[in-house]
Amino acid sequence: MYRKYRLEVDPLKEQPSPQAEGRKLKKLPDYLRIDLGAIKPFHETLRYGHAVGRIRAQEMRLLMPHHVGRLIEADFQEALHILDEVEMGDYLAGASTAREVDDALIDYLHDVYEFLREALPKDSVLFEFFHCRYDFHNLKVLLKARLEGTGEEALLPRLGRIDVEVLRRGVENPLELPSPYKEVVVEVLEKEPSPPEAETVIDRHFLRYRLYLARREGSDFLLEFSRTSIDFANLKALLRARQLGKDREVFQRSLVEGGYIPVTYILEVYGDPEEVMMRKLEQTRYSSRLLEILGEGEEKPSLSDFDRKSDDYIMDMLRASRRISVGAEPVFAFVRARENEVTMVRMLLMAKLHNLAPEAIEKMLRKPYLE
Repeated sequence: MYRKYRLEVDPLKEQPSPQAEGRKLKKLPDYLRIDLGAIKPFHETLRYGHAVGRIRAQEMRLLMPHHVGRLIEADFQEALHILDEVEMGDYLAGASTAREVDDALIDYLHDVYEFLREALPKDSVLFEFFHCRYDFHNLKVLLKARLEGTGEEALLPRLGRIDVEVLRRGVENPLELPSPYKEVVVEVLEKEPSPPEAETVIDRHFLRYRLYLARREGSDFLLEFSRTSIDFANLKALLRARQLGKDREVFQRSLVEGGYIPVTYILEVYGDPEEVMMRKLEQTRYSSRLLEILGEGEEKPSLSDFDRKSDDYIMDMLRASRRISVGAEPVFAFVRARENEVTMVRMLLMAKLHNLAPEAIEKMLRKPYLE
C-alpha cells in the first residue's frame, strides 16, 4: 500500500558541505601542506558569533561539580535549595512529586530550546538537530499506541517541532508528514513488526536523520557526534543481543549504517567467543575506553550502565570542543550540556524521592560538562 513513497532524505550519501566546494590543494612539500578543506571561511565561522556570545554569558550558571557533590548528600528539599543557585532552580521551586519534577524540567528544556532558536542563524540545522529527537519520540508513542493499544501518556508535545495532532494524522496518512517521519510510518505499517522491532525502525531513522543534518551543516564535530552515537547504538544492540541469545538475522536488523565501525565488522564479531570479540573491538577507534564501556572480565555492565558510560565518553568529546572559540561547536556543546544537566537532576531528585543512599546515587550519575 505504501511502497510508492520513496525516502527523500539519504543520510548515508556523502555530500560535500557548502564550505568545501571549489577547494583544491596546491602541490607543496609535505611539511608545508595544509588541508584547506579543514579551514572554514571567516564568514562561516562568524555566522555563529551572536549565538556563541549569548551562550558564553550563560555558561556561568551551568551545574558545577561542587553542586553535584552537595546534591548527592542532600535530601529532597535541600536539593531544591541547592538548585536555586543554578538556572533550573526557578522552574523546580515548590515541586514535591515526581510528576511536578518532570513537568518543571520539561518547561526548563523548552525554554533552553527557545533560547537556542532565537540565538541561531536562520540557516543553521542545530535547532532541528536537537528537536527531532522529540518528534521521533512522539511518533514512537503514537505508533506504539496504534500497534498495541497502549496509552499516550509518554508524549512530549512541548518539546517537539511537529504538532502532535499532525503526527497523529500522519500515523493514519503518511503523506501528511514531512521526511523522514513519513518514511518511518510507511516502513512500520508495511512490515507490521513486533513492538521492539518497530522501536528499532524508528531509532534507526532517527540516528540516520541526525547524520544527514550533520552533513548538511558541514561541521566535523557534529558529524563525529552523530557517527559516534550510531556506533554506541550498535554496540548496545550487540550487548543486548548477546545477553538475549538472539539469532544473527534478528540482530542484524537492529544495526544502523553510518558509524565509524562498519556494520559488517560488528556482524563478524557477533558470533565470536567473548575474548575474541573484545580483542577485535579493541582494534576500533574506541580501544582506549572500550573495556570500561563494555565491561572487563566477569563484570558485565547492564544496559543502563552502558548508557551512562557511553554518555560520559560523549561528554568528554564535548569538553574537548571548548577549545573552539566560535562556530557551531560551542553552541552545540552548551545545549548538550544543558540536556545532560536535566538528565542528572532528574536522576538525583527521583533518587531522593525514593530515599536511595548517596553511594547508589553516585554510581548512577553522568559526568557534568564542567569539571
